[in-house]
Amino acid sequence: MKNERTKSILIYLALIALGLLLGWLLFARPDRELPDHEHVHPGVIAQADVEYTCSMHPQVRQDEPGDCPICGMDLIAVADDDDHQHDDPFLFTMGESPMTWANVRTQRVEAIHAGPTLRLTGKVAVNERETRLITAHFPGRIERLYADYTGRFIREGERLATIYSPELMQAQQELLQAAIRKEEQPRLYRAARERLRLLNLTPAQIEQIEDRGQASATTDVYATRSGYLTRREVSEGDYVSTGQTIFAIAGLSNVWVELDAYEDHLQHIRPGQQASVQIPARPANGIAGKVEFVDPFVNPQTRAARVRLTVANPDHVLKPGMLVSATVSAPAAHQVVVPATAVLWTGKQSVVYVKHSEHNGFTFEFREVETGGRTGDDYIITSGLSEGEEIAVHGVFAIDASAQLRGHFAMMAPPERIELPQPFKDNLESLFNRYFEVKNALADDNPQDALQAGRRLLQQLETTGQHALPGEHHVFWMEQYQAIHESITGFLAEDDLPGLRIHFEPLSEAFIETARTLGAVGQTFHVTFCPMVDEDRGAYWLSEFEEIKNPYWGAMMLRCGEVRETIREGIPPAEAPDPRPMEEHVH
Repeated sequence: MKNERTKSILIYLALIALGLLLGWLLFARPDRELPDHEHVHPGVIAQADVEYTCSMHPQVRQDEPGDCPICGMDLIAVADDDDHQHDDPFLFTMGESPMTWANVRTQRVEAIHAGPTLRLTGKVAVNERETRLITAHFPGRIERLYADYTGRFIREGERLATIYSPELMQAQQELLQAAIRKEEQPRLYRAARERLRLLNLTPAQIEQIEDRGQASATTDVYATRSGYLTRREVSEGDYVSTGQTIFAIAGLSNVWVELDAYEDHLQHIRPGQQASVQIPARPANGIAGKVEFVDPFVNPQTRAARVRLTVANPDHVLKPGMLVSATVSAPAAHQVVVPATAVLWTGKQSVVYVKHSEHNGFTFEFREVETGGRTGDDYIITSGLSEGEEIAVHGVFAIDASAQLRGHFAMMAPPERIELPQPFKDNLESLFNRYFEVKNALADDNPQDALQAGRRLLQQLETTGQHALPGEHHVFWMEQYQAIHESITGFLAEDDLPGLRIHFEPLSEAFIETARTLGAVGQTFHVTFCPMVDEDRGAYWLSEFEEIKNPYWGAMMLRCGEVRETIREGIPPAEAPDPRPMEEHVH
């Protein structure tokens, strides 16, 4: 009896201990660790999940913004793995919190009427049209030199030097003798005066000789224009010969600005274009000028051609030899422009990030674009972007660095391009276009148009040739050529839509494989899949647009399908799911 009572007490004690344990689990303190089923304010979780790293040193990780302890660069926000749900290496998704921390802002692409603004450097030079050379018209000796140093300002008519010349004295004596008989021999008198004029004596000097009635062994040389003395070739006592240069005088009221324009700039520069010259002395104010001459030759050392401007210089602010910069405005045209902050500049092929909306953030597409010149604070985009697309204009480097850290394509890790010979590339582009004509005709339920497009496709295929692609892809193209030839030959043997669509499937697979290996040509291609074809086994086709237009069903199920893969121009996909092999098809 006593043992039973002891056993009952132990059971009661065990039940009490179990109850205390359950109570502690259910009513623990508020500061305990939250169980998995409890909810926390979304903003707290989002902030806690933001991790920061350095784009140059990814081993640096911390949970708050700051500077990299290694290089001092600003740390960038890194999103969770869940935000990067795309297998396409061109696409990178950022959550809203990382975008906020990275200060990412976007803007629509615009097309405006603008031309590139070229920024060139050069120097000021003397305008050769404003230069006068003073030469000796007769032999003699410099008796007196009045213009005795270079840089001196000379006024027109100012005396420069006195020359002793026996030859000039003899010419004066002949004039005096001819003047005595000028009534009897007027032609001789006029010839004597003309000789002195050709010796560069002024009419006033000739009249003075006649009035004086005596020849002089010396005569003065006068400036023929105002300007600065840039050359002095003689000193007092020097002998000069006929035709020898004595002085050079340059006017600076109009000067030349000679600029260096590289080969890619020359296509935008024409005589007559307006330009603005900036000098260090007045950086805020430009001096207006006009392109007067473009050198037809390129300097083989500098790979630049000389572009000459004529610039008014009434205050003589521009001095020969001064280094200057200039902006030349090229002719305007309607073209796409983007802010300079949107472009990660890597040369002619640069990078922008195009935004696509997502339910949990924004997906940015890595896009290589070709840039033209710069106009103000914008870059002209010659290819790669269309008006109306939305791109990142701030925080672009943060997006690029985050994409690179996640293994996506980035500025420093761009995709490798397939370089095709231009003749083959042109033929291949035409071949894809013929295929798209076939595809669109089938989507429109038009067998006659499909057959006509198929004949053009076969003709283009034979024009391209089986051995048109040399190098590492030669064997691949031979195989695809044969596959396309067999498919299109069978296609052309049919006369109704069901038969045409049967042969369209292997034809599509050959074109998809060609695009996957060689890249799209001329545009972006989309590999599209419909699961309802071939007794629900599904079939692929290649499209030049994202909109679904099903060539296997036409109007019956025109919108059946989804884009499974995007192939960009010249870039084979990193990893692509192979279409279902042709030998498995059952029709």
